[in-house]
Amino acid sequence: MTSPDSDNPPTAKPSLWQRFRNYILLPELTPERIALSFAIGLSISWNPILGTQTCIALACCFFIKGIHRPMLFLSSFFNNPWTLVPIASASVFLGNLLLGRGWKIDISGISWKSIGITSFTSSQGFADMFVMLKPILWPYLLGGFTFCLLSLPLGYWFMLWLSRKLRKKPLHGAAGKS
Repeated sequence: MTSPDSDNPPTAKPSLWQRFRNYILLPELTPERIALSFAIGLSISWNPILGTQTCIALACCFFIKGIHRPMLFLSSFFNNPWTLVPIASASVFLGNLLLGRGWKIDISGISWKSIGITSFTSSQGFADMFVMLKPILWPYLLGGFTFCLLSLPLGYWFMLWLSRKLRKKPLHGAAGKS
């Protein structure tokens, strides 16, 4: 005997883009809520205080009602080991520009090899690291917090535009169409 479903050909697995599209277009959430979740997560990813992004994202998930929690986490992980150096560099450059120092950044006095576990576990090591990183610390913090603030409206606008555009298209089209 054959099962009643054996006459139907197997359906193709949706592409990664189709799954993402269906995931961000949850019918119970408005495009504004999805955009707000994305913007908050994107802002968290630009936070210059390294190691705090996940804690801040978790706190937002607990204290902000009605947000798309997976979208917030997804966008907060834009800052990851692959993007850390470009994000930190952009933060330093922007901070330098805002401080009126121009594009030139002097990192010749920084011995990157001397930064290790003792730099974070002993008070003397931390003080030595602070003195060594002082030329780029304030530009980094200023640029990072500026990008953090700028990413809120830009991330909100981008995701609002994208989610409205994606909602205009049918969710489940014929195979091969997207």
